[in-house]
Amino acid sequence: MLPRKTEKLEKYAACARGYCEPWRTALGVLLVATVLSLIFAALTVVVKTIAEWVQLGAGYAIVFELATFSSKRTVLIALFAIVLTIPALWLVVKFLHHRSFRSLIAPTGRVHWRNYMAAALIALIFGLLISLPVLYSGAYSQQLSLSVWLPWVLPALALVFLQTAAEELFFRGYLMQQLAAHFKSRWIWWVLPAVLFGARHYNPLLYSDNWMLAVGVATLAGLIYGDITARTGDLSIALGLHFANNLLLILFLNVSGQLSALSLFLKNTNVRNVDLMRVELLVSIGATITAYAIYLLVMRARR
Repeated sequence: MLPRKTEKLEKYAACARGYCEPWRTALGVLLVATVLSLIFAALTVVVKTIAEWVQLGAGYAIVFELATFSSKRTVLIALFAIVLTIPALWLVVKFLHHRSFRSLIAPTGRVHWRNYMAAALIALIFGLLISLPVLYSGAYSQQLSLSVWLPWVLPALALVFLQTAAEELFFRGYLMQQLAAHFKSRWIWWVLPAVLFGARHYNPLLYSDNWMLAVGVATLAGLIYGDITARTGDLSIALGLHFANNLLLILFLNVSGQLSALSLFLKNTNVRNVDLMRVELLVSIGATITAYAIYLLVMRARR
């Protein structure tokens, strides 16, 4: 059943109604993207300059690493770059829309931590369960030893927490609220943010001819996060689900090349094998739909 404008969604979007004109929202998106790009460009220059100062030639090496995110440190830098969405979004919300930044979370302005933790735990358990066939069959390799991996865990945890919060605050917080405050059609306030979220994962260099399926997986996740947010009128569950999903990928089990330098294990999957990657992406879509169907059935039974 597709989400509709429920009373909870109306309350969730109410804070955006004062300044929800489409031009204002479009300008807000453009400003966030511009500020983020400028900050990331400045960050790249600073990192390159410091690296070059430490060792001649290191600056150019780290620029290549930043372009491919092929090292542990550049994975952290990539996550940090996304975290910079938060200050950019704060500026837009405060000065363009004249409302509280915390209103992006919920009408109360607070994260419901119990819901966040429950969602994260369920997503972690589900992620581990669907990883069992890979782990059981031995179709993986240990990329990092525990002694190398463990020192990176805490900074990665902090940055994944902030990175997923930044994306949810922008796509399901800012964009969904602004659109829901002005438009009635679910195709605009629900589907459009999910499509933009999926498009953000466009990477033909990694996924080759399967890039559309990869974008589809991300779009599906965006639809689910948006549906839950619309039904609950709160960003907490989407925040928890997104955090757990990225945590498993970035720190536990990943495929080579997908921000994978910090992953403890790597699947023995050749990302250049189009047919093999297509099967993997289709399985991911099927597992996601199955899990969400179970969630909807459980929620319906609890009514």
